[in-house]
Amino acid sequence: MIVTDAVRSYIDETRPEPDALLAEMQERGQRDSVPILDAQAARLLNVLARATGARRIVEVGTAIGVSTLHLARALPPDGELVSFEIDRERHTQALSYFARARVAARVDLRLQDAGEGLRELEGPFDLAFLDGLKAEYAGHLELIVPLLRPGALVAVDNVLMSGAVAEGRAIDGWSGDRVATARAFNDRFLGHPELDGLITPVGDGIALAVKR
Repeated sequence: MIVTDAVRSYIDETRPEPDALLAEMQERGQRDSVPILDAQAARLLNVLARATGARRIVEVGTAIGVSTLHLARALPPDGELVSFEIDRERHTQALSYFARARVAARVDLRLQDAGEGLRELEGPFDLAFLDGLKAEYAGHLELIVPLLRPGALVAVDNVLMSGAVAEGRAIDGWSGDRVATARAFNDRFLGHPELDGLITPVGDGIALAVKR
């Protein structure tokens, strides 16, 4: 964990209980070892999307759709969320959840490599969320920034890797090479000439930036 046990416990206690569908998705993620977004981080995304008045969102890494659902629920009825997933089974599961949540009309879920798909998109987008393959974050960021309008928000998950990034060494299954790659990405993200950003200790570390 990247915060103390007491802080984590308090945050969990004060967070509203998920609705039945989200609870089912979270249970499925735990049961099937699907890397779903931390519940507090997912709430943060929903709040940020609503606060910014986002109408168009792009996401890399749907999994079974936990983060996607939080973002889709923040959109207006005519909003659009484009999300990329490369796992066919997870793609199918996510589509089913979106239909049940009645947000399917807002979600353009693409079974496609994001590196290819992002090149096909036309901006501007109001918000972007990166939660795909960590080794590909840098490339995805460079493809996404040109798609964002000035003032748009970009969020990136797992930038602290259970604290391994802060310690600068391999821990809890994160290899030394992956930690080094993550630290290099964080440096690039925070020093990006078109972004003003910071790293927060929410979930497994969420990096946030506004496009200048």
